[in-house]
Amino acid sequence: TANYLNTVFTSNMILGIAWGTTNSAVARHMLPKATHNSQIVQLNGAGNTQTTGIEYASEIIMRFAQNYGAQAHLFPVPTFFDKVATKRAMWEEGSIKRILDLQSKTDLLLYSIGAVDAGIPSHVYSGGYLKKSDYQELNSGNIAGDIATVFFREDGSFEGIPLNERSSGPNLRLFQTRPGICVISGLAKVRGLHAALRGRLLTELIVDEPTARRLVENYIKP
Repeated sequence: TANYLNTVFTSNMILGIAWGTTNSAVARHMLPKATHNSQIVQLNGAGNTQTTGIEYASEIIMRFAQNYGAQAHLFPVPTFFDKVATKRAMWEEGSIKRILDLQSKTDLLLYSIGAVDAGIPSHVYSGGYLKKSDYQELNSGNIAGDIATVFFREDGSFEGIPLNERSSGPNLRLFQTRPGICVISGLAKVRGLHAALRGRLLTELIVDEPTARRLVENYIKP
């Protein structure tokens, strides 16, 4: 993924990054590439009741920015708001509107799919971002996974999921309409990957062979 990214990300581009364990790994394997007037923008907030999350998310964003000589744009808001009204009020602030505008103008997105039962748990599930009531909501809603902490169902749909109204991540229509690279590793992510494919939530996929094989065996009829 790191090698491929160097072939598609160049000067005068905006790269949107969804923080997480996968992109953290990608960030550690990048090869330096000089670009001009490029920007890296964080797609979802990282704060929760235990931590601001700034150190974890900013480390990932800053590694990408430093690797490309790009300007970094952090998104210092909670991952999930306690109240929808609080999020709506925050989204009216000029400093937040600036980040939201950059997100909408991304030339390329880089993200993975979160899975609650992954062998290496997605950071959102292991880092104290969700309450017990949130898990109950996800279990009852036929949720298959998340992208940038925005959830989607088995059929790839994402509208009408209450928790998404409190999420700081972008509406998943962004991933349907902007070029993006989805990076998947791990058999536990097969269910979410299949749902994302059904929902057309990715344009390019980088996947390891065991995960691809399991996807074909479980979901694609001969």
